Amino acid sequence: MNTTQENGADSATQTTGASNLPETLRYGQTSIIKKKEIPIPFENYDAVFALLALVCGYLFVWLINPYHLGLGVTLFTVAFCGVVLVYAKRRGVLISKQSNGYLALILLSAWNFSLFSNVSLQFLNLLFLMGVTVYWVAVLASTRLEKSLGGYFLSDMINQLFKVPFCNFGCAVKIIKGTAVKNKKSKMLLTSLCGALAAIPLICVVISLLIQADAAFQSVMQQVTESIGVQFANFLLRLLPAFLTGSYLFGLLYGNLQKRRVDTITAEKAASFSKRCKKLPAAASITALCLLCGVYLFFFGTQTASLFSAFSNQRPDGVTYAEYARRGFFELCKVAFINLGVIMVSSVFTVRNDRDQHKVLRIVNVVLSVETLLLIATAISKMVMYIDRYGLTQKRVYTSWFMVLLFIVFCMLIVSQFKKINLTKSIVVAFSVCFMFLCYSNVDGIIVKYNINRYQNGTLQTADVNMMYNAPDASKPYALDLYHHTEDLQLKAELKEFLQGQDENIQPFQEMNLQQLLARRLDVQ
Repeated sequence: MNTTQENGADSATQTTGASNLPETLRYGQTSIIKKKEIPIPFENYDAVFALLALVCGYLFVWLINPYHLGLGVTLFTVAFCGVVLVYAKRRGVLISKQSNGYLALILLSAWNFSLFSNVSLQFLNLLFLMGVTVYWVAVLASTRLEKSLGGYFLSDMINQLFKVPFCNFGCAVKIIKGTAVKNKKSKMLLTSLCGALAAIPLICVVISLLIQADAAFQSVMQQVTESIGVQFANFLLRLLPAFLTGSYLFGLLYGNLQKRRVDTITAEKAASFSKRCKKLPAAASITALCLLCGVYLFFFGTQTASLFSAFSNQRPDGVTYAEYARRGFFELCKVAFINLGVIMVSSVFTVRNDRDQHKVLRIVNVVLSVETLLLIATAISKMVMYIDRYGLTQKRVYTSWFMVLLFIVFCMLIVSQFKKINLTKSIVVAFSVCFMFLCYSNVDGIIVKYNINRYQNGTLQTADVNMMYNAPDASKPYALDLYHHTEDLQLKAELKEFLQGQDENIQPFQEMNLQQLLARRLDVQ
């Protein structure tokens, strides 16, 4: 049986002497216009998927621990994607090849949690996974502001992350309630559930009295409490966040598939906002950028000897490798990032009515981008020199990765000044590819393996055992191999302490991953 419910359709009652507006209520000199609510049409299967969304909310709270991410993220992602696909097909949505591409990226991102134990990357990957999943729902339901990934990407993300789910936040409860009222069996089930919840306090009082009355019953209840008491308490604690998460998820799904309140941000509104932002005269923007380019040219001219010495693995006199590489690298990183922000701000706020000024602005952007590429290349050369001297660390790898990504972005900016390309799509794709490459490269394992190989070859003075504690699962196989081959007794003792000191406590399955399981199978003999 199909049912349809429309909330807020009834007009407010008019008071005597009020105007002929049906939604207006007058209190003295003040008139309050009650905004008409948007209907919530639904059928019986919508209630089923509303319940499944609440179940997914519980799975999210149960399986995903932000401090110990692992297999649970993969399991939740598969379950949620399955619910989304079945719900979309039930509503007659055609699954496009484009949406399948985003789905493949989601599964690729989620699978990484089952393989590696990198805490820093896992947290960033979780944010990446959530963003891609939300955008995939919009692609699946064809509710983006444009047909493909483009200039409205940021507006789409704001709309899908905040507007759509929260504007439809209460739909799950209203649909379940509406279905239960119309369906006799559902109404009976809901009534029984409410009765069970209401009886819980009374049952607790009765059980406490029976425990005081009989020692045998008290012994049985103690055993029951020890076995299931903690789990039941955790279950109750998860209910509220699970309900909120499930309501958010269903609001996202229902809002997109039903096209309900997805137009709070439209392409017209976004384009109008972008047009209103263009207040900066082109002459002012060109002048500022030219001055900035001049500063960099002067900097290159005065620092040529020392700035580019890193390319030849040399350092200025009186400066250590650490001081030269670290100071130069991070300062140049900041400058490159500032330049990217300047170019982006200029493109957003500059008026481009005059063709000649627009041409000059493009030339200045190219000059600034080329100068930034040179700064990035210099910074990377400094970091390569630093790594060659002191080995790898997580911070050195991540900052180097970020500079390589910036290099790619500035290359795209230069191309966009001469050829019309989808710059937003190019940057998003480049970031996604580079980020997935970073996640699946087993950064921690590469760092430890590189440093140990350098130590064994004699090109690195020490094998930093303390650094292994930051990534024990990835470090353990290489540390064990070094333990068996090193003749340094002090190093051998430090490695043994590291290998034997790892936490072998049993963790919940949702926090486990393959790298962790393999590391636990290795023992010091």
